[in-house]
Amino acid sequence: MSGPRIRWKLRALLDREGVSAYALTQTLSGKVAPNTVYAFARGTTKRPDLEALAWVLWALRKLTGKPYGVQDLLEYEEP
Repeated sequence: MSGPRIRWKLRALLDREGVSAYALTQTLSGKVAPNTVYAFARGTTKRPDLEALAWVLWALRKLTGKPYGVQDLLEYEEP
């Protein structure tokens, strides 16, 4: 039996917006390490840094002009 989990939605958001993870890393240059952005996009990060999440949201807003929030990056799933 598996328990509840948090699922990443960043890859789907990037695909939907036509924004590459590379473009996101370029926008975040000097703020969030590229490896962190790629790990977020792959959904492999289990304990994301809150400051990095905030910067990713900032960059997404800058790139798309849309008011994205944490709920657009992460989703809670019941077992």
